[in-house]
Amino acid sequence: MALKKRALIASGGTGGHFYPGFALAAELRARGWQIVFLVKKEDIARPALEEADFPYTETDMVALPRSLNPLAHLTFIFKFLKALALGRRIMKDFRPDAVIGTGSYVAFPAALAARLAGVPVYIHESNSIFGLGNYLAGFFCAKAALGLPCAQSAFAGKTALTGTPIREAFGTVPDKSSAREALGLEPDKFTALVFGGSQGARRLNTAFIRAARSLKGDLQAIHISGRKNYDAVRAAYEEAGLGDARGLKLFDYREDMPALYAAADVVIARSGASTVAELVHLRKPSILVPLPSSAGGHQKANAMALASRGAAVCVDEGPDFDAELSAALRLLLDEPEKTAAMAENFKNAGIPDGLKAAAALADLIEGK
Repeated sequence: MALKKRALIASGGTGGHFYPGFALAAELRARGWQIVFLVKKEDIARPALEEADFPYTETDMVALPRSLNPLAHLTFIFKFLKALALGRRIMKDFRPDAVIGTGSYVAFPAALAARLAGVPVYIHESNSIFGLGNYLAGFFCAKAALGLPCAQSAFAGKTALTGTPIREAFGTVPDKSSAREALGLEPDKFTALVFGGSQGARRLNTAFIRAARSLKGDLQAIHISGRKNYDAVRAAYEEAGLGDARGLKLFDYREDMPALYAAADVVIARSGASTVAELVHLRKPSILVPLPSSAGGHQKANAMALASRGAAVCVDEGPDFDAELSAALRLLLDEPEKTAAMAENFKNAGIPDGLKAAAALADLIEGK
């Protein structure tokens, strides 16, 4: 009986880094691989790993400090060396056939330990710009899988465009009329879905409320405020005279995102890699508002991966953001043929479907 192949997946930290690794783990396990995860201490990913019965090891790693505080840098160096030592012990005890990093700061020490042990390293970069850990690992990885095209990749000779895995729930999406009926929305009115990620986005929330006020009567919306912003957003709607507007559905959080996407004509959101992957799968027109503080400006690059192909509109969060968001929304509302064209333009975006991405990643690791 052949021994199972083994993989160490260094992942976690944020949902955007964790889920690609988690989806890949499920695919590899279905193919007969034995999987162990490496996550940061007290990682938010632990409950999902425990529920899925994936073993994991924790590392007390921290992100590279952005300040000039020498104590912070000394702490980083100390914890990096500890994480590297842990990685080398895992290489010796677990003896993986492959080590896969998905971009979180726990991934690079594991990748380096694998390199030192002669174990093949694979990385997955969800964004259009490589994060620091993936960039460094890219110099010695066997293959770098890309979620989005990377125009300035330094590793073009060993990259493969696989897409970024999205949740299996996106495989079953209701039709628009059923989704709107379930939400109590009118069947034929132009509808926007607005969200800023799991934590919301205060600036985006405020700008959309102003746009909704100017478009009152012409627009209905599903607005996911984020739990910490819900009370403030609700109060802002009241102040804008929209507190009892029948066509405005405000929620702090929803699990059923595929149904909310289905109800919308246009999505207004940040341009994190997971959101972009979901939009690509659904071919959903969008107004993307990159997070200004995203590392290396990666959210702007993500947004442009769609906007440059006519599948989205990119609106920067600048001094005239409120007016520009309102104008972009008004244009799509007044000219429905534009949203139809945006949906059609996904065919030429050249970005793989997120529901097939985990299998593509597994094929890459298995050399298929």
